[in-house]
Amino acid sequence: MKLKLYLTSVLLVIFFSPLISLSAVVEGVVLSENGLIEDAKVYASASFNDLRGASARVSEAGEKKGFYKIELPPGTYYMTASGKSDGKDHFSYHGANPVRIEENDLWIPFMAVSETAAKKTEASPSGLAGRVTFKGSPVRGAQVSIYPLPGNSGPWAAAPVFKGMGYLTGTTDEDGTFKMGPEPGDYVIIARKRMNGGLRPLEKGDLFCYFAANPVTITDAKGVWTDIPCYPKDDLKAFLGEKAYSAVLVKKSTADGVRFRENRPEETGDVNRVQGRVTDLQGAPVKDIYVMMYRARPNEMFQMHFIRTMPDHMVRTDDSGHYLIDNAGSGTYYVVARERIGEAPVRGENYGLYEGNANHLVAVEEGPLKDVNIAVSRVMGEKVEGQGARGKGQAAEPVRNHIYSGDVVIDKDTVWEGEIIIDGTVHVARAATLAISPGTTVKFRKKDRNGDGVGDAMITVSGRLAAEGAPGRAITFTSGEERPETMDWSYILLFASGEESVIRRCVFEYAFTGVQAHFSKAVISDSVFTKNQEGIRFGRAELLVDHNDISGNQYGIRHTRVEEPVEIKYNNIRNNSVGIFLAPSNQNVTDFSFTFDKKETVAGRQFIVMSNNIQSNTDYNYRLGERQGYDILLNDNWWGSADDGDIIDTIYDAREDDSLGSVIYKPYFVAPAKGAGIRERG
Repeated sequence: MKLKLYLTSVLLVIFFSPLISLSAVVEGVVLSENGLIEDAKVYASASFNDLRGASARVSEAGEKKGFYKIELPPGTYYMTASGKSDGKDHFSYHGANPVRIEENDLWIPFMAVSETAAKKTEASPSGLAGRVTFKGSPVRGAQVSIYPLPGNSGPWAAAPVFKGMGYLTGTTDEDGTFKMGPEPGDYVIIARKRMNGGLRPLEKGDLFCYFAANPVTITDAKGVWTDIPCYPKDDLKAFLGEKAYSAVLVKKSTADGVRFRENRPEETGDVNRVQGRVTDLQGAPVKDIYVMMYRARPNEMFQMHFIRTMPDHMVRTDDSGHYLIDNAGSGTYYVVARERIGEAPVRGENYGLYEGNANHLVAVEEGPLKDVNIAVSRVMGEKVEGQGARGKGQAAEPVRNHIYSGDVVIDKDTVWEGEIIIDGTVHVARAATLAISPGTTVKFRKKDRNGDGVGDAMITVSGRLAAEGAPGRAITFTSGEERPETMDWSYILLFASGEESVIRRCVFEYAFTGVQAHFSKAVISDSVFTKNQEGIRFGRAELLVDHNDISGNQYGIRHTRVEEPVEIKYNNIRNNSVGIFLAPSNQNVTDFSFTFDKKETVAGRQFIVMSNNIQSNTDYNYRLGERQGYDILLNDNWWGSADDGDIIDTIYDAREDDSLGSVIYKPYFVAPAKGAGIRERG
């Protein structure tokens, strides 16, 4: 009987208690340059791919004329608005998208620009071009960024964030026009004009310009021309003009709604607070440096391109090096401290990743996260006496015949000896040096965590690597599998490191890449690279690559830039599929496509490639990849023949594809380069 009465009371509560709404009421106005758009609609979609589609929530009329009102459960939404003004269709994509809606009511106004002005027309030649305007006038110096259209599946398909420099970024000229040559595909185009210059989050008065006809499809057949109108962030007076501004001064219809731009994180107290301190390698505070958080992709390991875009959160350190980020939002984030925003690491810049774990991640949950500390040093800097753990009076820790299980951070000076086995990521922290003794063997177990067919075991270096073998006692980096194959392990990655690393008298085999060097200094000499997908890969770096034997790889050397100071000398580069490959960079810089698409004369100062034997590579001895439109200096090398015709047949350049530059191989050696290859083998 008691049970029956209890069940009856529960049912009464369920069916007759008033429903508790967890939704937020979002109100606001939609404005054109002429004032209020009275019949405008606001759309809130959980998916970018369905901005005004059937699944989007649609606003209703607000409590005042020209107002809108929409009720939204907590979540992340893409907010857009549309309506007619002066007989023309207008559209607004909110610059803060995707917008996070909590349980508090919000006031969110929209500035809508002419949708008919944002037109897309076919043009010739192929590629992407257009004009950026504000109130009909061209905008000079705007940065136009394109972003690949997200797919319909995957963890980030519903909520992509279009920040930073994107896939390509170009700058508008005097008449507001731009052009670029992206690969065929579907892209989202967004332009921004920062009135005070720099690469930083938009401030009041800066222009935000979303192309209403997004996405744009680029093909090889015909080009696309786009007209992109802008509106000024948080500056109604500049958008409307004095007369319209005076006529449409509006107040919120309720006292409960918080203005979206005023919805400051400090109102949430300690919830999802991240704090820590940035210091140099001697422990001294670093003030006024940016600390940035980038939302991490679930189940993916850190890759350097994740932190090339604009961050989700950014603050500066105070005089004591401390920083505080409030209301970060639950999830995982990569954390980096640096002096610049939105571009690749720059020589001499103070730079550092969070190194509490090998993946540079913090997990933000309910409650504060303290002591997220970061050490920084100068990228590609000079040696500093007393730098690192050894300089603090600590002897290097010897490690012999050891197995590193999972992901590990080496945060103090360490010496490896004997047989070292790795089945995850071993990260050498910024303040540490990893020294490897002659005769040591480092084995990488194949552990393919992301299912791409490449083993994910690797060594990443933000500090310094000193792998110096001896004649007859080379250091070997190899597969730990019984039946080794190419790509059983990833690579040794030098990324934005400080001091110069040294790799000498080593053997690299069965890797995806033996050594990758990006924004780092290194010497790679007297070593063997064989049975790898790539022997050596580098981008922007300071390198000496000399007296190596590079053979039996898919690509002997793969690089993305032709900049000093790099020297590639006295190497045997032979019996690979491609000896040296200048590949397109996926590192975006402003006006990237102008640098590579436009055919130019030889650059004033290129790095040095000479006195090498580049021969007997089965596809090409040297190959220019797509979009490499400038000429390359490769004189004074042996190409396996003293006959011009034979040499030309081994080079892929403008002779094969007239959109490419030319390889200048003359004068060339008429016999193999003396002294090339490894010295003192025995």
